[in-house]
Amino acid sequence: MCIRDRKFSVKKPFTVLVAVIMVIMLGLVSVQNMQTNLLPNVNTPYLMVVTVYPGASPERVETEVSDVLQNALTVPGVSKITATSAENYSLLLMQFVDDTDMNSALVQVSNKLDQAKSDLPETALTPSIVQYSMNMNAFMTVAVSREGSSVYDLSDFIKNTMTPYVQRKGGVSSVSASGLVEQLVQVQLNQEKVDAINEKLMELIDSQLEAAHAQLEDAETKIKAGRAEYDKQFKNFGNTVSNTVMGTLSSDVGSAVEVVRKQAEALLQSVNNLIAVVKEPEVQQALIEVQAGLQRVLDKFNSTGMRDIDSLIEIVSELRDITDKLSSALQTLQNRINTETGAQGEGAEDLVDELQLQDSLNVIYKTLEDTIKAMDNVPGMMTEFSNALGSFTQQQLAAYMQFTEAREQLNEYEKQLNEAKIQYEAAKEKALASADVTKQLDIKTLATLIYAQNFSMPAGYVKDESGESWLLKVGEEYDSVEDIRGALLLHVEGYGDVRLSDVADVEIIDNAADSYTRLNGEQASVLKIYKDDSSSAGDVSANCLDAFKELEAQYDGLHVVVLSNQGNYISILIKSILTSMLVGAALAIIVLAIFLKDVKPTLVVGVSIPLSVLCAVVLMYFTGLDLNVMTLAGLSLGIGMLVDNSVVVIENIYRLRGRGVPAARAAVQGARQVGMSVVASTLTSVCVFLPAVFSASLIRSLMGPMSLCIGYCLMASLIVALTVVPAASATVLKNAQPKKLAWFDKIQDAYGRSLEKALKNRFIPLAAAVLLLVFCCWRVVSMGIVLLPTSTSNEAMITLSTTDTLSQDESYDVAGKVVQAVMAVDGVEEVGITPDNTVAGMDVSNLGLPSAITDLLNAANGYGKYKINVKLNEDLSSSKIDAACKAMEEAVAGVADCTATVKQYGMTDDLTSQLSTGLTIKIYGTDAETLTALSEKVIDIVNNTDGFQNATNGLGAGDSTIILQVDRDKVRAYGLTVAQVYQQIAAKLTTTTTAQTPVTVDGTTMDVQISNNLDPLTKENMMDMTFETTVMSADGTTATGTCTLADIASWTTGTAPDSITSENQNQYVTVTAETAPGYNTTVQARAVKKALDAFALTDEMPEGCSFSMGGESDSVNYMTDEMIQWMALALPFVYLVMVAQFQSLLSPFIVLFTVPLAFTGGLLGLLLTGQQLTMISMMGFIVLMGTVVNNGIVFVDYANQLRMGGMERRAALVATGKTRMRPILMTTLTTVLAMLQMVFSNDMASQLMSGMAIVIICGLSYATLMTLYIVPILYDILFKKPPLNVDIGSDKDLDDIPDDAAEFIAAQSSAAQSQPEA
Repeated sequence: MCIRDRKFSVKKPFTVLVAVIMVIMLGLVSVQNMQTNLLPNVNTPYLMVVTVYPGASPERVETEVSDVLQNALTVPGVSKITATSAENYSLLLMQFVDDTDMNSALVQVSNKLDQAKSDLPETALTPSIVQYSMNMNAFMTVAVSREGSSVYDLSDFIKNTMTPYVQRKGGVSSVSASGLVEQLVQVQLNQEKVDAINEKLMELIDSQLEAAHAQLEDAETKIKAGRAEYDKQFKNFGNTVSNTVMGTLSSDVGSAVEVVRKQAEALLQSVNNLIAVVKEPEVQQALIEVQAGLQRVLDKFNSTGMRDIDSLIEIVSELRDITDKLSSALQTLQNRINTETGAQGEGAEDLVDELQLQDSLNVIYKTLEDTIKAMDNVPGMMTEFSNALGSFTQQQLAAYMQFTEAREQLNEYEKQLNEAKIQYEAAKEKALASADVTKQLDIKTLATLIYAQNFSMPAGYVKDESGESWLLKVGEEYDSVEDIRGALLLHVEGYGDVRLSDVADVEIIDNAADSYTRLNGEQASVLKIYKDDSSSAGDVSANCLDAFKELEAQYDGLHVVVLSNQGNYISILIKSILTSMLVGAALAIIVLAIFLKDVKPTLVVGVSIPLSVLCAVVLMYFTGLDLNVMTLAGLSLGIGMLVDNSVVVIENIYRLRGRGVPAARAAVQGARQVGMSVVASTLTSVCVFLPAVFSASLIRSLMGPMSLCIGYCLMASLIVALTVVPAASATVLKNAQPKKLAWFDKIQDAYGRSLEKALKNRFIPLAAAVLLLVFCCWRVVSMGIVLLPTSTSNEAMITLSTTDTLSQDESYDVAGKVVQAVMAVDGVEEVGITPDNTVAGMDVSNLGLPSAITDLLNAANGYGKYKINVKLNEDLSSSKIDAACKAMEEAVAGVADCTATVKQYGMTDDLTSQLSTGLTIKIYGTDAETLTALSEKVIDIVNNTDGFQNATNGLGAGDSTIILQVDRDKVRAYGLTVAQVYQQIAAKLTTTTTAQTPVTVDGTTMDVQISNNLDPLTKENMMDMTFETTVMSADGTTATGTCTLADIASWTTGTAPDSITSENQNQYVTVTAETAPGYNTTVQARAVKKALDAFALTDEMPEGCSFSMGGESDSVNYMTDEMIQWMALALPFVYLVMVAQFQSLLSPFIVLFTVPLAFTGGLLGLLLTGQQLTMISMMGFIVLMGTVVNNGIVFVDYANQLRMGGMERRAALVATGKTRMRPILMTTLTTVLAMLQMVFSNDMASQLMSGMAIVIICGLSYATLMTLYIVPILYDILFKKPPLNVDIGSDKDLDDIPDDAAEFIAAQSSAAQSQPEA
């Protein structure tokens, strides 16, 4: 089939030309439409659950939120849940197993959270789910300034104009702004103003109280005078009437009647209480009638007194009838209670009502019994009284009755006076309390008043006499600060109106002090732009830059400074790839020109390079790959490898052409001779990348696109080499006259002689190669492995933390000093600083959370942490950039009260931000104090280990905490609950609130902030805080009062951790450390591991605690294991391809020995250049595995052909070496020279790929040299028998298929001729 294809391409050159033109057109269109991103679409199997619990300590957040959610989130596929419980919020990071359907997981987690809401505290906000992705870091960071504009105008412009304009651009998911200065109306209660009003109110109250007090004194004087006059007159009357008899009898009767009256009053009160709890209409109506009768009796008591004995007897009789009616109603009610008590289906509320009703009945029964007894005593006393009065004259009796009535009136007046005094004292206390306007106007009340009066709303339409409709608007909104100042708060009778300006200062302020955002030390605003997952990074970058240019052209004085832009990295990568293509093509042409001394064959190869690349790009486009750092790296590698096939084919065609074979036949036969070996070598290169599909999710996401890209390049180069190259050669080489290279012939002869000697002393080269391999492996492993290589960039990031003990202003001052120190470094152009609002390494503003939650999380971060973007001069070389970064480290180190980390911000930072770097040690245990103490010992161990610095457990000093222990029994006795106590304390601590609606002042919309710092709650006065109480007495009545916090609670002090972390509900503390310059993390981590293992065996290791190593060493081990598994799977694939090629199980082992030879060369290259082994350079070894066998396949295949042609083994090996030496050297040189661009170029892409390029260059060069000697030696040792040659006839014979039909016809004819004879 391959032969026919090659014949077809030679016979139909225009068909091939049409196909080439179509590939070029499709390739160019694909390049224009392909998306460009910094990294491949990496599947991150993580979900975050963020729950805000305002005012809660880390301990409460852990027990009431984090633990509850961890127990609830039993979702399939979850491998680990890491919980962080900090003040005000809980953050759960859920890690799923690889290849989990994250959309399904998101739905399941959402359903579980809905079910768990009822188990969370009432004040906790609804949990929010965030899907972890690689686009959570800012895609672009810019600083904005505008000449001639105030900070307020600039903030309004950014908020209302620039941000929406940029966000409308394609691919922008969100834009967050920091440093916006917004104005607001502040209402601050003023102590002097409040005191002045309180003083005036006190004067008014004093005058009112003074008048009332004078009235009381006057009444008391009159009562005393009346009492004296009564005593005097009654004494005179006693001379006429027996004081003993009259006093005794009148006193007894009066007392009996008074008892009856008081019992009637008590009975009326009890009936009133019972009516309030009775629900049956009939009973309630009967009780109301009893109530009216009792009130009527009491009125008669009060009006009759002792003047008319008959009337008193009538009153008592009426009272008895009323009590009988009451007894009947109570009996009916009691029967109903006895029937319904304990009925099925009663709820708690019903039972409470029953108990309350029964209590009221018990009280009224007792009162009724006492009333009846009192009434029973009255008739007997009345009879004795009448008998005693029989001897008195009518005038004496009337006089005595008048004295009795006077005495009762005096008693009543004295009672009223005492009650008036009590009321006076209560009124005085209440008046004095109301004299403090702050108790009537707290911040919540003020916010409500401002909201209610800042009101304008259409109520509807009204019509006039003519029928015309008018829109009726009610209210008027504030439009100036003066309007707000004049807001009426309350009206005090006798004083007048109290307005807002009378008690508070109202002014316009700004929030400039809330955050620290600067550009080159000046006030500025910084925008962070985030890209959505589906958009091209190059397009987003271009759209944003165009938007900035359009805005700068439209608005005078506007300046936008780009501090970081991932789109620049894409441009650098594409530029690097184009350069590599041009350099690779040029060097390939130069190599061919040197070896062939002819321009024509070099042109064929030169055309094959862009053609193969475009063909690969077409395949990339239709399989959904985009242009990113990994696919472009694959193209870079592919460019160096794809030349090989074309070089081998064109060299063989050119060789046959030099032997006089016609161009067309040479094209077919030349491609035919090396066709199968080219196919086999391409397949081996492709097969080494097949195991990428079996790798873990992260490796597959990163290396899969790169592997596919290389595979596309190789397959495209194979198609081009077997179709386009023969077709082009048949045309281009028609008149070619191959020229001999005298200098190369000498080299071939010298090589032939050296190979003959090596075959005679074959074990010496083998032993040398093996020893060199062992030495290189030992040296490289001892050097250690790093995750990713470092790359220089003109963008740097400084992470700054100031000392915890500093105030906000002091922290801002330190940050300003750091900015000034950085600006003084040579090469620094722009320095932008913003607050570090990250949670778990992600910017809070890009989590997609509701604004209320975002504000609370930002508030939890507080101040003291900053991110500084530094832009360096673009013309600086790598060495100068490194020097500038070192100078920045020294400059920052000279600023006191802060710690900072300086690193260059490169294209791999978004990837490394998802992976651990440095050293991480997790310490597991159950006791927080034990973990803290153990972490301090681990810090000492790490600090005493060479290679690590700045070890910390991240716990800090913790917050000083007052632990308030509320006595539940005492709280309940005062009619309060613990929740009410908490709410009142929290309200007291809330000194600032914002009105529900903003106001518009001079055309600017502003929030209204109300502040009250007049009587702040402090540690010293908090126990004096008062609470309103309600206490119920035995008779069911309630009394109000007050108690202090000291009456119901006690307190202690302690320290609360900043946060609590747990993994699968196992609490742990993390110790982290940075790797010192010049040290390798993985190597030094081994020393730490040994020290920790030794410590774990001592008595100092607490029981139940354990260590877990993490960080970069863990990531490196993970990557290394995946790469080793990759190689282990790739090796059998390569072997099987060669078995199919050689039709031998032994021959492939000869070629496979070139793999360790290549590894030796790659390791030597790393040692000589001082490069460390990285994940990228390990990819170079995988590429070598599929590449270095190519020359060995060509060598062995050609040697087999010569041996099958009759040549002796060693003679065939020497002849093969001399014949295949030129194409072997040509393919090696083209690949090596194409890779040199990555080694010597200074751009970021080359720095990232330089380690891999060194491995491939040195490995391929060393393996090529060894292939020319070691492969023949192994062939000579292992392949002594001639290769198997199965005779199936020539190609012509194969085409002469026997004619079965003719044979059948002949047989039938023969049978017909024999029948007549029979």
